[in-house]
Amino acid sequence: MDARLLDVLIGVAGFILLIVLLSVLPLVMSAGPAYLIAIIVFILFLAFAGYRVNEKIT
Repeated sequence: MDARLLDVLIGVAGFILLIVLLSVLPLVMSAGPAYLIAIIVFILFLAFAGYRVNEKIT
């Protein structure tokens, strides 16, 4: 698969993950930590996905 297309798919998946986490986590815990956890999970998801893409294309 083309690396650019894979980057776009990862970005869209990450954005959907962020939206889901931002809408679900505040329902089960207090808002402050829930937003922080959602952002941290989003960053970790993009970092791990970027690492995997870089590993795949080299």
